[in-house]
Amino acid sequence: MTVVRHLSTDQETTRKTLWRLFDGTLVESVLMRYPDRVTMCISSQAGCGMNCPFCATGQAGLDRNLSTGEIVHQIVDGMRALRDGEIPGGPARLSNIVFMGMGEPLANYKRVVQSIRALTDPEPDGLGLSQRGITVSTVGLVPAIHRFADEGFKCRLAISLHAPDDELRDTLVPVNTRWKVREVLDAGWEYAAKSGRRLSIEYALIRDINDQAWRGDRLGRLLKGKPVHVNLIPLNPTPGSKWTASRPEDEKAFVEAIAAHGVPVTVRDTRGQEIDGACGQLAATER
Repeated sequence: MTVVRHLSTDQETTRKTLWRLFDGTLVESVLMRYPDRVTMCISSQAGCGMNCPFCATGQAGLDRNLSTGEIVHQIVDGMRALRDGEIPGGPARLSNIVFMGMGEPLANYKRVVQSIRALTDPEPDGLGLSQRGITVSTVGLVPAIHRFADEGFKCRLAISLHAPDDELRDTLVPVNTRWKVREVLDAGWEYAAKSGRRLSIEYALIRDINDQAWRGDRLGRLLKGKPVHVNLIPLNPTPGSKWTASRPEDEKAFVEAIAAHGVPVTVRDTRGQEIDGACGQLAATER
């Protein structure tokens, strides 16, 4: 893997890397340094075959799965950069890894599981990182979630839901035509029970599409009383796209509608917009 270029923002505490793989394929990773932690967002596939219409990677289609080595290399490079003080703030250790870059991790199941073991096995066989610091995101491949629940991991599972109703989710997340919202959530609850970790629900707020307060209320009703946290993501718009972030007043009403059911909810800090932070944007401009 060779670095095509690094792009930095947030006083250089957010760094996006565009990689060229041995066969010319392009993938991206992002390192984000916060006062109390350092998170890396890594790719598990080059492109993505899930075809979600608001996602830059999804619109590019799937090139191929990454190898275990290509997944792990992204992390090793980030760890080296932190160790060597390349990111402002002095040397630091990597605390969190999120499989939320390009690709659907559970569609590259075997290599993602192998990479988690390589990252978390004790040294010298692995890098000795904590499974509790790893989050694996999925659009809801139900059989793979059940399989993942039996691996014995303590990773967090994040489900990219984006709609609480099947009618809209069929459009936003096409795989929903195969596994419906209730099935996906039931698989998520099984994973939460077996791992002892609460489920994370990822929800990109898209103006006038899925950000109505009644949908927030419906989401709250689905999740009420469950071991869950809702992570709302203001959409990082891609150039030329009709999809854009919610109005502040709609975002506020949506948050309140979920919280009214006692469900923990936060709005994700948006980073990297000026460096094409949404995965797939940088690779698309390079092609």
